[in-house]
Amino acid sequence: MTQTVEDMRYQLEEWLAQGFTSPEDRANYQVLKEEYEDETFDYSFSKRELTGQLDLIITTRENDFPDLEEEQAKYYRKQLN
Repeated sequence: MTQTVEDMRYQLEEWLAQGFTSPEDRANYQVLKEEYEDETFDYSFSKRELTGQLDLIITTRENDFPDLEEEQAKYYRKQLN
């Protein structure tokens, strides 16, 4: 059975909201996300992942720029949108 675009989007949203409980869940999410992007050309899920990763990098003190000014951090976040 082929999933509709709406079903795919719903499932992707659910996985993101609930989190991944196993590496298999994460792998299934990646496969479905790629299928969704190929069909719709909607890359919003990939953008959300990148934004989340950038936010984590900016706010984590274990990186090379823990004193990044808030204005610079806002600038970098804005560039992703």
